[in-house]
Order: sequence, then C-alpha cells, then structure tokens
Amino acid sequence: MSIPVVNKETDRARSAAASGVCSDSVCAMLDRVGVPRDSKWRGLILYMRSIKNYDFLDNDQKEQTQALVMEVLRAKDFSEEKFQEVIKANRQILSAPWNRALTRTLTETAALVQEFQDTLFRHKGGVQKLESVTVEAVESGGDVDRMLGTIRRGFKEMATMIEEDAEKMVAMSLTDGLTGIHNRRAFDAHIGRAVARAVAERRPLSLFMCDIDHFKRFNDEHGHRIGDQALVVVGSILKGFAEEMKQLEDRDIFPARYGGEEFTVALADIEKDEAEELAEIIRRKIERYNFVIRDPDGQILASGIKINVSIGVAELLTDCPVADIDHLVDAADKGLYLAKSSGRNQVRAYIKPQAS
Repeated sequence: MSIPVVNKETDRARSAAASGVCSDSVCAMLDRVGVPRDSKWRGLILYMRSIKNYDFLDNDQKEQTQALVMEVLRAKDFSEEKFQEVIKANRQILSAPWNRALTRTLTETAALVQEFQDTLFRHKGGVQKLESVTVEAVESGGDVDRMLGTIRRGFKEMATMIEEDAEKMVAMSLTDGLTGIHNRRAFDAHIGRAVARAVAERRPLSLFMCDIDHFKRFNDEHGHRIGDQALVVVGSILKGFAEEMKQLEDRDIFPARYGGEEFTVALADIEKDEAEELAEIIRRKIERYNFVIRDPDGQILASGIKINVSIGVAELLTDCPVADIDHLVDAADKGLYLAKSSGRNQVRAYIKPQAS
C-alpha cells in the first residue's frame, strides 16, 4: 500500500521539476543551498512549499511540511536515501489526520460493542426473569385477572428496560467518549439540519473552528494523560458555555469535538460579529483555566499550567459562495488558519476574497 503513495509523491516531484514552476527568487535560493538542477529534489521541494496553499490540509500539516522543507535545505543532503526518507516523512504528515480519525473510530466502535454486549446480557437476564414470572403465575392456578396482571407487569418492565437501553445506545453513538460532548457524528447530523434551516428561512448561522495551540508540544511535555485532561477541560468549558447561553438567552449553541485537539461550535441565529464576541469569551475562559497535575496519590506535582486556543469564525450566508456545509467548515477553517498564522491564542474571522 505504501509503494503507490511513494510513486505518486515522486511523480509529483518530477512533474514540478519538469514544469519549471519556480520564481527567480525561489530558484536562486535553491541554487544557493545546492539543490541539484533538473532533479526530482527540486521538484519535491517546490511541491512541498506549495502545500501551504492546499485547502484540504490542516494547519499542523502545513506547518510540519514547511518545517520538513527547512530541515532538508539546512541538511543539504540530496542523496537518494535522503529523498526516500523525506518522501516517507511527508507521507506520514499527510496521512496523520486519517490515522487519528481511524484510531478514534475504532475506539468508539470498541466501546459501543462492549456496551452492546452488556446490553444483551441484561436483556438475557430480563427475559429469564420474565419467563420465571410467567411460569410461576400460570402454575399458581390463582385468579386469572391477577395472573394476567402479573404477566403484563413483567412485559412492561422488560419493554421499559429495552427502551432505556436503546436510548442509551443512541446517546453513546453521538457522544465523544473522552470529553463527554457531542462527537463528529453528532456534529455532522446537527450542522446538516442547521444549514438546511438557515438557507430555507434566510437566517444567520455561524460556526467556530477551535484548535488547542501547540497541543503536540503540550502532550510531549506533560504526557498524554494531562493532554487528555486538556481536551476534557476545553470540552467542559464549551459545554458549560452552551448550557449557560441556553438558560440565559435561549440560544442554540452546539459544541462538538471535531477530531483530535480540534473542536467546533455551531451557533444558530447568530451573525458573525456577535459570534466573534462569543468566541473571544470562550478563548478567555480557556486561557484563564489553571491546570493542576497530581500524582496517583493526589499530591500536586505542578500547578498554574495554561493552555490557549485559536478560533476561526465564519457565517454561512455572508461568507460562503455556496451555502452548504463544506463551504461553511472551509471558511471557518480558513479563519482558524489566519488565527494560527497571526500568532495563535486569538479569534479571527474568515475574510472573504475581494472580487477582482
């Protein structure tokens, strides 16, 4: 499976080199650092430099790819072995979100399978109990009405248990197992309905894309257990904010974990200017939170640890050339990229390109 990917990367590199698509300044820079002319190396570097313009890549992927380019140029090792090593590293960067999504999906599926097994065992016990109650009622030879009443109550209890378990299974399938807020599946269903309503009724619909800044570094420094705690805290703050807005102003705020360290918030009937203000409130809430790291015995190991988030904001009817989910998410993601590239720990709204 890996060979075709490498071949595709190599083909792109050769294609870029053959096309000669580099400006004088870029070509001069490549000459200065010793990148061989008319080689697949030059094409690969041009291709990797252009990745920052690809909309389907997230901010971390773009930053990692640019860092890889700089590493190549500093090392000045243009051997075949190094070329294959860079191809492999670039492939890992490009596939990382898919691998994370696959891992997350498998984890959620395993939890659902376990819950389904537990549910089956509970139902088995309920059926056995119902069978026992029915047999006892029939064998008692008592009053027919009383006997039927006993059997009916048994069936009613069984039906109630099945309904409760069914509701629980549905809720689990739409909830992120770590943070306890809505998952990507729930978001996709909600945003589909919200976009359809906004378009049909010409009502505002805004969206946040929220990403924890330098999350990989935070994980590396404090460990994945504390990294998970950071995700839980962000999810809790988003959920609490949504509940508060619902209680105080009857606003429809829908937060969800979009994937990895990225969260999303859909805001029905809220225009972009107000959405920016709400996003800034959330950013400050997260910025003010103090982490306390404890050992297994509860002793404090470190305190005052901070996390920050960057947030991109977009509005459906004002920002999207086509009023659909993909364009809305893309616009909010571009706002997020702007926040990241401008220094992080800030809120930035999507800026619509000016018509030429």
